[in-house]
Amino acid sequence: MEKLRNIGPKSSRELREIGIETRDDLAQSGIEETTRRLLFRFGSEKKISVNYLYALEGAIHDHDWRDITPARKAELRAILDGLRRELASSSK
Repeated sequence: MEKLRNIGPKSSRELREIGIETRDDLAQSGIEETTRRLLFRFGSEKKISVNYLYALEGAIHDHDWRDITPARKAELRAILDGLRRELASSSK
């Protein structure tokens, strides 16, 4: 896997496990689908945090996660909350 900004070795391994090998793969999949796959694959093993989504956003756009605007951070939090609800309702 190519070195992506904000993505460390553990996250790189997790992304490879869900079929994300490159920045182009990540951009094509998008934040929501990538997070859905991560939650499906790792949801019971680890907590996928909003910071993970910030890192993914920064990796897609090749900038530091701290440079994400407050409005975009709110959108990412909403995406994660929605996916968690979706996962919880589908597991009932």
